[in-house]
Amino acid sequence: MKYITLFILVMFLSPAIAIAEDFQSGIDPELLRDVKQTPQGKYMTSEEAFDLLTKDPDILFVDVRDPVEVVLNGHPSLIDAVVPVRAQSTVFDEQILEWELKDNPNFFLSMEKTLVAFGKSRNDMIIITCGSGWRSAVAARKLHDAGYTDVWHITDGYDGEEKRGFNSENAWKLAGLPWSYDQVPGTTSRPVIK
Repeated sequence: MKYITLFILVMFLSPAIAIAEDFQSGIDPELLRDVKQTPQGKYMTSEEAFDLLTKDPDILFVDVRDPVEVVLNGHPSLIDAVVPVRAQSTVFDEQILEWELKDNPNFFLSMEKTLVAFGKSRNDMIIITCGSGWRSAVAARKLHDAGYTDVWHITDGYDGEEKRGFNSENAWKLAGLPWSYDQVPGTTSRPVIK
């Protein structure tokens, strides 16, 4: 009976593992700005992420934006968890007229809890997204430094990069991929950062 169970597990898990392992991104890392570069060099577009997650929904998909931003702007509908790498602080920046973003002191603890909740390890494939691909790169670098081995970041993000005040190309929403305002069950609480 033990061998039959093992055989069934291997048969069901092998295709998903093969999909993730065989993924090849169409992004040329040489064309990415330095702020979007990561040590693992694992990049994908929103459309590539959607295709991969549709084929293998077992891959962990994490949004690293501030939970308030996620509530106000929506999120990819396939998101498993929201774990902010940076969050708005209580310090207002008069030059850019925004609340300053500060590192989330609970980022690693929240990521570890997310791994446990989804039955994952630091060696499993994780796809990270944010608003424009900047914070996802920050998160990918931090996770790499903490020993995570298969972290991919979506370089165009959820909203895309602003050009002249408008998001005009790429990005999850602009590509017409499914998104939602529904609450994400794996959302961590918003950190209070001073």
